[in-house]
Amino acid sequence: MSNKLLTSLSIGAVAGLIAFSPTNTSAQGILKGDTAGVGSVNHTFMIIMSTFLQKKIGINLQVNEGQTLTKSALKLGQGKIDVSVVPPIMVPWMHKGTRFYKKRPGPAKKAIENIRLIMTYGSGVRHYMVWADSGIKTWADVKGKRVFVGPPRGGASPVAIQAIKLNSGLVNKKDYKEVRMPWNSGIQAMSDGKLDVFVRPAGIGAASIDQLGAKRKFRLLNINPNAPGMKKFIAAGGRRVQTIPAGTYNNQIDNDKDVITDGFRHQLAVRKDMSDDLVYRITKTIFDNLPEMQKSAVILRDISLDDPFTAGNIPLHPGAIRFYKEAGKKIPAHLVPGS
Repeated sequence: MSNKLLTSLSIGAVAGLIAFSPTNTSAQGILKGDTAGVGSVNHTFMIIMSTFLQKKIGINLQVNEGQTLTKSALKLGQGKIDVSVVPPIMVPWMHKGTRFYKKRPGPAKKAIENIRLIMTYGSGVRHYMVWADSGIKTWADVKGKRVFVGPPRGGASPVAIQAIKLNSGLVNKKDYKEVRMPWNSGIQAMSDGKLDVFVRPAGIGAASIDQLGAKRKFRLLNINPNAPGMKKFIAAGGRRVQTIPAGTYNNQIDNDKDVITDGFRHQLAVRKDMSDDLVYRITKTIFDNLPEMQKSAVILRDISLDDPFTAGNIPLHPGAIRFYKEAGKKIPAHLVPGS
């Protein structure tokens, strides 16, 4: 599947969309969105959301898959796209011009001020995957191995490296070979036996994990939530301790036992200058149709109107606030624009 445009859903109401004046990049009445790689909760959510937006209210959302979300956040704040997934961990990096934004601190700081929140949602857990016959049974066994941590750029790789260090004491490049490549290339490399450990953020029950392990038994390593530094790690960036229930993956050995790992939340965000009415309609469409959307993909189970704000660190868009007030939700003070 291409890393270019994945889907462009036919439009039923171009004139209506133009009236919304989506953006300078959407002059033809088409919204543009970025999302992560195939198989992730972020990707699945955005694709299913685009289908429902077109079907229910005639909004055409073009989705670019396999994007590096650190770049997507810049594009969103610069008005080059209209919708994107923004991990909470990236927001302070943009405000401070650090990490991936240290070479362009000015544009990053300006961009984050032009982004507004629709909602937060549970977007998966980290799967620390090894082959059952690899000899890797504990974190200590990872020493000297080839470890896929994520793409060359983006927030996934440094988080994986930090988690490995906290659980094992092993330092990347010194104690193991850190491997970075695009998600799809990483899956192929693991399948071809060119990797020993595969760290994959994905929804519980993700097809990408089942497919990778379909022909070969695999093991999922548990994290130790009580390891030194892990409590601070879990508390940052919308993370939490989560369980992959026993029996989730058919070809996983010891799948009669739960796996303890770290989960995380992400943010669905839009441009600050998107019209209030359009954002209201998008937000309402998502939640009005959420049960039906979740029937389409079990990995969307952690999206809920009961919890649309946890880990949010971007101000809400006024259009989203309107919806939440109508739904009887109390708006957290720190998410109110200008607070």
